[in-house]
Amino acid sequence: MTFRELLGTIRARWYVTAVIVLVTLAAAYKVDRPPRYYQADTVLLLIPPTDPSAPNALTAATPSIAQTGVLVDSILSDSSSAEQLRKAGVTGNFSLVPRNNGTIQTPRYTVPAEQLIVSGSDPDASLASVTALSSAYARELDDLQTRAGVTAADRITTQVLVPPAVAPVKGSKSRGLAGVAAIGGIAVVLLPAAFDRYARRRSRRLAAKRTRSPGKSGAEPPKERLAA
Repeated sequence: MTFRELLGTIRARWYVTAVIVLVTLAAAYKVDRPPRYYQADTVLLLIPPTDPSAPNALTAATPSIAQTGVLVDSILSDSSSAEQLRKAGVTGNFSLVPRNNGTIQTPRYTVPAEQLIVSGSDPDASLASVTALSSAYARELDDLQTRAGVTAADRITTQVLVPPAVAPVKGSKSRGLAGVAAIGGIAVVLLPAAFDRYARRRSRRLAAKRTRSPGKSGAEPPKERLAA
């Protein structure tokens, strides 16, 4: 199909093009005015047991303690625990992840710290939820050590490294609008041509069906043979 033929098809199937343009404009309006979304987070530091030979407890921090934090993450992310967290006041989407102490290219998790995140449409509810999630994390860590028979003096504790805070989540409108425009432009080129091919094939099938129908071919029906 040449460029001139393509333009002719788009003009001939203008109603398909009009629907695509309207849908593209509606999508662009939605992207340009996204719903407000907020993210609340806090960072907890896992403090190892106090060692008399090391007054600074952080000198005893090892990757194994970070693994303990990951274990608590997996417990709280379980479906049964998630239901209990909902009852405890944690609303919206939440996640518990080890905090990266390195870079994106070379991540490191040598410092045992956990980042707790809650996102939702209400900033106050998100902030209250991440506070409740922080308390639930500390309780689960303590319960885990209780079940393991760890004495109080040898237990890992938590300390707030970054206080709970909430901030709006801002996406890139320009990228979203560019994506909508690109998809709309491709649809304007492809869909009218595809619909035109479908309509032409359907017309040919209907025409062939009418030609094969009895009484439409022009032939006379056979006469009945008279009885002798």
